[in-house]
Amino acid sequence: MPQTTERRAKPRDPINLKVRFRTLDSAGAVHGKGETVNFSSQGIFVAARLPSQLGLGARLETIVDWPIRLHGKTSIELVTTGTVVRSCEDGFAVLFAKYKFRPMEA
Repeated sequence: MPQTTERRAKPRDPINLKVRFRTLDSAGAVHGKGETVNFSSQGIFVAARLPSQLGLGARLETIVDWPIRLHGKTSIELVTTGTVVRSCEDGFAVLFAKYKFRPMEA
C-alpha cells in the first residue's frame, strides 16, 4: 500500500458538532447546516453539501455550537470566517481567516 504524505499545516482532531454556514459575499446569500468532521487551529471540515453556486474560494462564515459553557452557565458558539479550500461529495474544508467565541444567540 503506498504511503500518503500529510499536506496539512496543522494536525486535525475529530470533533463532531452542529454547524451553520452562510456566504459573506455580496452576491445572493447562501446558507446551510451540517456537522463538523474535524478541526485544526487553521481550519474545519464540514459534512454537508456545499451549494452548487459556491465553489473553491467562496468566503463563508461558520457558526459551531460549542459543547462547553462559559463559566459553566452560558452557551457559546465558535464563529469563524474563512475561504473554501476543498470540496467533495462528503463535505467541504474552510481555511480560517479569523475566529472568535461569543455567547450563543437565542
